[in-house]
Amino acid sequence: MKIILGIICGLVVLFAGGCAVVLVIAEATDSGAAALALIPGGIAALNVLVLMALFGKSQPQRWAFYVLAGLDVLAAIIMAIFWSSIASQVNDIWTLAVPVIGVLLLKAVLTVLVARKLPPPPAA
Repeated sequence: MKIILGIICGLVVLFAGGCAVVLVIAEATDSGAAALALIPGGIAALNVLVLMALFGKSQPQRWAFYVLAGLDVLAAIIMAIFWSSIASQVNDIWTLAVPVIGVLLLKAVLTVLVARKLPPPPAA
């Protein structure tokens, strides 16, 4: 379970981080692109927090797990709405949409399950 979640989070870090870098570079030609880079950059940062907690590099932050799971469900809902709205124009869009939505929902479920199995925070 941790390995599958780690693989998916790693892929999201690569994709979202790449999108953020491209948007920051695009700031040279578009005046609002750097501010837009905060969205994929934040998603990449949350995934990095989860990866660090999964593999013992930092103290697990439960809030990061739950926020990330909520964002994954929200992204799956937004994708379903978007892809259903263009389904009349692109007939085979669901061959791409269903696996992506399924992976996002799987990632959300795995994130919550792993968060529930985290050890309690140390008493200070």
